[in-house]
Amino acid sequence: MLDSVSWPTIFAFVGDAMWVIALAIMFGASRHAWGQTTGREKLPFLGGQMSRGVALWFLPAAAFIASLWLALQARDGDPDTAMIVFGVRAVSAPLLALLHLRWLKDALRP
Repeated sequence: MLDSVSWPTIFAFVGDAMWVIALAIMFGASRHAWGQTTGREKLPFLGGQMSRGVALWFLPAAAFIASLWLALQARDGDPDTAMIVFGVRAVSAPLLALLHLRWLKDALRP
């Protein structure tokens, strides 16, 4: 069964799974933080103050757009390109999720 599936296809699906997990963590954490920051108009964000919506939802939305672009790149290339794109996806998904959680830590301070 697996003999008929190409390596670029496997890399694309595994990369998709990693991004789904990372995006689920990011959107779930933002949703939880949204509920905890009710009544606060501005939150600490990148050393300054930003509106609540931007501080909580900017990085998940940007990561979602980046994941769509990377998903398209993973399906259009030859096997060598697919492996490189898989590496980029494998590193960027968890790093963006960790960055987002770090930003939320700062935003949730009173």
